[in-house]
Amino acid sequence: MTGPLPFKPRTLAAWLVVAVVFAAAAVYFNAFSGGQGVARDAVGPTTFSRSAIGHAGIADVLRRLGINVIKGVSDSPSKVQPDGVLIVAEPDGSIPSQQLRLLLAARTVLLVLPKRVGARSRSRPEWIDRVILVPENVAELSLTAASVQAEVVRTPSVSLWSRNEIGPTPSITAPVQLIKSQRLRPVVASADGLLVGELRSNNRRLFVLADPDVLQNHGIDQPANAAFAVALINALRGRNGNVVFDETVHGYAAQAATPWAILFEFPFVLATLQGALAVALLLWATMGRFGAPLPPAPALESGKHGLIRNTAKLFEFAGYQAVIVQRYVHALVRDVARLLHGPPGLSDREVAAWLDRVGRGREVETTCATLLMRADDLGRRGGESRRRHGGRDPMLLAALARDTYRWKREIIDGRPGYSDRRRGDPRRSAEGGGRPG
Repeated sequence: MTGPLPFKPRTLAAWLVVAVVFAAAAVYFNAFSGGQGVARDAVGPTTFSRSAIGHAGIADVLRRLGINVIKGVSDSPSKVQPDGVLIVAEPDGSIPSQQLRLLLAARTVLLVLPKRVGARSRSRPEWIDRVILVPENVAELSLTAASVQAEVVRTPSVSLWSRNEIGPTPSITAPVQLIKSQRLRPVVASADGLLVGELRSNNRRLFVLADPDVLQNHGIDQPANAAFAVALINALRGRNGNVVFDETVHGYAAQAATPWAILFEFPFVLATLQGALAVALLLWATMGRFGAPLPPAPALESGKHGLIRNTAKLFEFAGYQAVIVQRYVHALVRDVARLLHGPPGLSDREVAAWLDRVGRGREVETTCATLLMRADDLGRRGGESRRRHGGRDPMLLAALARDTYRWKREIIDGRPGYSDRRRGDPRRSAEGGGRPG
């Protein structure tokens, strides 16, 4: 194009940079945001956390074992299958007691008491750099919500588990957190208290895990704890039951349910902004002149090329190609006879016969009579076809025109090599005054 560009190069570069930045940001946040909800405790005891006290490890272990694992960010009890289990892990006391009671009222629940909280590392945001033991009464609040009267105790170590219905022996980092309760049935216990206690009422079954170390990422690094954690969860769920980790107790909330609300949440708001920008550009382009005006196309193309092209289109529309080629062949034959000084007053058939005699002398393979016969035949077929359905055969017409032009060049100038053979002919040398050898 030689006309003016619709944008200035600087303006076009600016729009391109803005589009690339928006696209890169959308891809980045869509890939790394997780897409599970609004996070509130990314390094705490959650299945989204890969810190030492997180539960991402046990969730991954269960998934690798073929167990359906769900991270519940809304209405977790409704996601539990009839033979599944709901895990409420380490509520920190900030969750309303009424919400916690609704979670613990599910049919099969594993309640994990809190033990530690962590401070986020500045150098590695997904890790923690220190942990703090929570007071025992924080863990007792969860027991109260479960309608369990119990006391939380901590001991430096446990040398022997006097009762273990789970199977594998856990290895817990000091101090070991246990509970004392007359209402809970001992499942895993020592002389100092219960590590796992069970409460049954009607169709409801509740397991209480006093120390969360066996489920946390740092704990399942030891094979004994990983085996104990899997066996503990399998003791509650059925053969094909799923495992639902409730994350609402850690401040996670589901993404907006309506599509209109999702459009204004991160990272989808970036796509919304791009759409709004596209609409603004469209309105800008349609409300007035946008960029440099394009030059108007000429109404009629001037010059010989335009005249020839328009004439050819008119003949094509009318279906007269065959007639034109027929007349072209006859005109070319007459022109060749004139150039070769043929006898005057001859008919087309006599002219063709005379030209064929000349052509044989000049070793021209194509005969003039054949060309005229092909032209007349195509002219008749073209007229009949035009009268019936307007059909044409452009390949045959082009071949005839090409063969006629090639015949004209050969009969006038001779075939390639013809002049050399004539020069080497001894009769031609004698006729030219040369001496015989």
